Amino acid sequence: MNKSQPIRMCISCRDRQPQSSLLRLKIADKDITAYDGSGRSFYLCDVCSKNQKKIKGLIKRFKQDEERFFKLLEELMKNG
Repeated sequence: MNKSQPIRMCISCRDRQPQSSLLRLKIADKDITAYDGSGRSFYLCDVCSKNQKKIKGLIKRFKQDEERFFKLLEELMKNG
């Protein structure tokens, strides 16, 4: 692990990983979106972003539309 890389924590499993290996998201107008450089954000690790049970927990926790959230994660994993 590169020492100069900031370490961040996954909101779901609380595992600490380099920031570059995590998905960065934020809540805007009650919807979870990709982080765009403004506002507060949170991170989701690769393992949790593919774990159905963890994703459903986040959907319930943040009161999200399940289909929309799954599509967002799929798009972010594909496009980075």
